[in-house]
Amino acid sequence: MLYLKSTLTKTLFLLIILNLFSCISLKDVQLIQPDQNLKLDSKGKIAFTKPEYRIQKDDQILINVSSVAGGSMGILSDFISGGNNTQGGNGVYVREDGNIELPRIGKIKLEGLTLEEARKTVQAEFYKIYDEKGTYIDVNIAGIEYTIVGEANQGVFRAQKKNITLLDAFAQSGSNNNIYADLKNVRIIRTDVDGTRQVYVDLTKESIMNSEYYWIQNNDIIVVNPRKEKVWGVGLNPLTVVTTVMGAIATILGVYLFFDNI
Repeated sequence: MLYLKSTLTKTLFLLIILNLFSCISLKDVQLIQPDQNLKLDSKGKIAFTKPEYRIQKDDQILINVSSVAGGSMGILSDFISGGNNTQGGNGVYVREDGNIELPRIGKIKLEGLTLEEARKTVQAEFYKIYDEKGTYIDVNIAGIEYTIVGEANQGVFRAQKKNITLLDAFAQSGSNNNIYADLKNVRIIRTDVDGTRQVYVDLTKESIMNSEYYWIQNNDIIVVNPRKEKVWGVGLNPLTVVTTVMGAIATILGVYLFFDNI
């Protein structure tokens, strides 16, 4: 019986220590905390590197054509139907060969180009069949599509603007503040014309705003992994720790009294 008492005491002590060290602190769940690694530019503003997006296969491209001609658009009507966007405002897709195809113009290679390079390329082809005087051509992607999986609101989401951050992405997806989400190791899977890469970023540090991965690109996949506390099933905060420990104490005492009365 003395051996049983000793074993139960050690087990109880180990359980208390485990729960105390497994509490999730505010530093683990608070976003963009002060960080000495944050870099500022010469004007004292946050320095950042936003990568320039290059068009990929399956991207949806919007081409906007406007003219001072107003109602008499001639062949421009092929391009401006449905709110000044090609194909009724829905855009054109970059095909597997890297080309788009436009009415009267035909195929244009856009894969691998920046949006500004794409605009100039489309413009050059367009002006071969139409007088450039009084017309303006703009090329853009039809928003940014990204995927979130893991400890967040999962799904595929679309942003209409082309400049969004990780915080924007989470806010738009309606992701709840899940205390089990490991914000220190958020995984970004990014595909570009050179292939697919992955990085891990820490959203609890404000220096993330210096990173190029702070800016979402089209087709990004954001993986929010669970914290180890979810796997262990232990305390999230001091209150749950106390509840867990008290439950364990009651169980251990019940076992002890049972054997003590045998």
